[in-house]
Amino acid sequence: MVEFFTRISELPFWSKFANLHGLLGMISLILFGGAICLYFLTDRVKSSVSWLRKVLLILFLDLVFLDLAGLLVYMPYRAVGGPRDTLLSFPDTAWLHKIVFEHKEFLAFAPPILIFCALFIVFKLGSSFSDSDKNRFLRYATLAAIIFSLLFVLMVAGEAVLVTKAAEVY
Repeated sequence: MVEFFTRISELPFWSKFANLHGLLGMISLILFGGAICLYFLTDRVKSSVSWLRKVLLILFLDLVFLDLAGLLVYMPYRAVGGPRDTLLSFPDTAWLHKIVFEHKEFLAFAPPILIFCALFIVFKLGSSFSDSDKNRFLRYATLAAIIFSLLFVLMVAGEAVLVTKAAEVY
């Protein structure tokens, strides 16, 4: 166990920070699972609306911190001699920056916005969110926002892994 912590402490700062960025992404996936489960419980279990509100708030904060950490990890990625230069220096990997990373960079801002919209709906409706007849459209909009946000996070994470496998941040 001592060797484990010694080896981790020897990692460069930006590698640790990139791993923290990845950890925030993994936490978001757990929170997405919780939000989806709670959504389907809102019409059966009264307290699930309150829990959905809390999970969406934590998910929103996690996604904001995930994006902020991503912006910070972007600095060593773009540094002279960094992973970006490595990718662009080879014709076989240049597309990873020009297409995949650019797509990932812009798509990453959609999930927090979508989750904020879902959170706003749940906060605004309060306990009446569970009334599926009266608020059918808003309930579907909330579910759509959660699912699309999850799909975007999965896509961004997949693209991040693809780029990182070709050129890692140190």
